[in-house]
Amino acid sequence: MIRRAVVPFSVAVVVAAASSLSHAALTASASQVTFTAKGPAGVNIVGRSTELSLAESGDELVVTVPLAKLDTGIDLRNRHMRDKYLEVGKYPAAVLKVSKSALTFPKGGPVTSKGTGTLTLHGQSRPTAFTYAAKPAGAGASVSASLRLDMTEFGIEKPGYSGVSVKPEVEVTVTFDVGGA
Repeated sequence: MIRRAVVPFSVAVVVAAASSLSHAALTASASQVTFTAKGPAGVNIVGRSTELSLAESGDELVVTVPLAKLDTGIDLRNRHMRDKYLEVGKYPAAVLKVSKSALTFPKGGPVTSKGTGTLTLHGQSRPTAFTYAAKPAGAGASVSASLRLDMTEFGIEKPGYSGVSVKPEVEVTVTFDVGGA
């Protein structure tokens, strides 16, 4: 059974595009990681980061998003998110591993597909489904990916402040350009 995970990141799908770059070391640029959490009365909390790294490990593509620099635009909310809920001191990154054989690569034209990888967040790993689009760009590819996560499945308490809580489901989108070094 594939579970939905909750975490501020969902990029592994994009990594698939990198496989078409032969066996060169992977680099990511122009990265944008965004998560959206919804609360009552139409409240949307949006967090962002530009930090993301790609790597190959055997038959897997590995996408890592450091969590310490996620920014929601409000310092107090950032501290609560990082320290109380994500516990970035103990669990500094979200890591998505995807088998290269499970991905479709953009060879000559754009690709839109779905995939499944293993997301590790808050010290727990879960199968996670995602959607992605990749298109050739220069010597590499431009990728966008999205997933929906449920943070409680990773042992993360549902965030709240002054009696107002957000839903445990979080939408995550990632965009980046991938190339070989």
